[in-house]
Amino acid sequence: MIDGLALAITLTCAAAGIAVLAAAALDRYRWRAAWPTVAILEAALLLQALLDLVGQLGGHRPAEPVTHLAYLVVSLAALPVTATQVAKNDRWSGVLLAVALIVLAVIVVRLQTTWR
Repeated sequence: MIDGLALAITLTCAAAGIAVLAAAALDRYRWRAAWPTVAILEAALLLQALLDLVGQLGGHRPAEPVTHLAYLVVSLAALPVTATQVAKNDRWSGVLLAVALIVLAVIVVRLQTTWR
């Protein structure tokens, strides 16, 4: 697992979450504007999961393997599941996406913690 990649994902999730929340508060949330960021984040999360699995196959063992695996699965599933619900251009879709992005930032931090 690469610390720099995890930091980039965490900061991007937090910044995007705040931006989407602000857009939703101003009733200016548009899925069309948000989806490229979501797609890039999902690609980065897939890369992180791949690097995680390579590290584990190389002999690294997380401190809490079951918890680590749960965080890994949730990190990969969070955005696709949320994306099915936020395609509308309304305030609550924006709030839901913002919450998912902020929660995902926390999940990536926890994933890093269990890796060490």
